Amino acid sequence: MDDGETDRLRDLVHRAHEALAEVTRLQARCPQGMDRFDWSADVLDELARVALQVGDVAAEMTGGEDDDLERSSRELATAIVRKRNDALVPLRLPHRRLAPRP
Repeated sequence: MDDGETDRLRDLVHRAHEALAEVTRLQARCPQGMDRFDWSADVLDELARVALQVGDVAAEMTGGEDDDLERSSRELATAIVRKRNDALVPLRLPHRRLAPRP
């Protein structure tokens, strides 16, 4: 890898970091007129993909396959998808038994 490629790689990673920081600054608010559940599911799915890809890139940059990085990125992606699924499941009210009338 020559200096130009190294600089390009560093710039790409920096821009990815800035993009995630911008998401944080925007507080990940759902745009008006969009279904909040659909929108959040799409965004969280993409974040899960990012988590997996970060693990892959970090492993590649440090010499190839790395079980610890793969496991950690997979755990993060799974946690994100679990949160997405939890948000999409409608809340169920507990069944209350009525006290018998006197």
